[in-house]
Amino acid sequence: MIKLSKFQSLLPQVYIIFLLLFNSVYAAEENILIYNAASTSDMINEISNEWEKITNYRARASSSSSSSLAKQIINGAPANIYISASWLWIEELKKNNIIVPDTIKPLFENKLVLITNIKSDIKNIGEISNSRKLEELFKQYLQNNNRISIADPTHVPAGVYTKQALIKLNLWKNLNRNNMAWGGDVRRTLKFVALGNSPIGIVYYTDAIAEKNVKIIGSFNTNLHKPIHYWVAAVENFYTSTTINFLDFLTNDYSKNVYSKHGFKQIENY
Repeated sequence: MIKLSKFQSLLPQVYIIFLLLFNSVYAAEENILIYNAASTSDMINEISNEWEKITNYRARASSSSSSSLAKQIINGAPANIYISASWLWIEELKKNNIIVPDTIKPLFENKLVLITNIKSDIKNIGEISNSRKLEELFKQYLQNNNRISIADPTHVPAGVYTKQALIKLNLWKNLNRNNMAWGGDVRRTLKFVALGNSPIGIVYYTDAIAEKNVKIIGSFNTNLHKPIHYWVAAVENFYTSTTINFLDFLTNDYSKNVYSKHGFKQIENY
């Protein structure tokens, strides 16, 4: 049996350990981890930095394809907030009771554009609403192992929207793994063209204007694919008061100005 005097001598050490544990848990409550679609990485980093200046709490962002991030959250990743470029993955998390339903809201929208390397002599073909000019371009530039760069159409939202547009244009049937290069997310897709590995590519407008080594040579009519809306939601298991405050910050005037600066458009009628 431990003598009382000996137990009392241990109290300061026990108290210090308790304080350290309490403070680490409390600190974790005050910090934020955002899982955000790759196409939003620049502006979410900008917003997170501003949040840190104002609150003195840390806001970390992890960017990848919406599908990859959703799967990580399903497997227990400790994200507080999820920002997706696709409603399908929001719906998947909601169905499994992983996100807080009342926090789901649309933030902004995007559009698809056709790009080429900044040094390319490929001419701008304007708005793409029919297949004629794009089909001619495919025939001319997707030869001799040259590939169009798109995001993986099996699960990456940018690739899914791209496939929808090309199917409507009746051009998807002309593409295969010999004349397509699939990126794991839209930023990797963009990089293929920026480095000159692909003569043309299809990415979001906001990614194209953020990369100095590419130029836009066409814009897809939005009727060719489902609306490219970005959604935000809080993750149920890591839903804290600071999470709520950061969600509010994402919809204030400062954040809306950042969205506009990076080329995103406010969603109407919500």
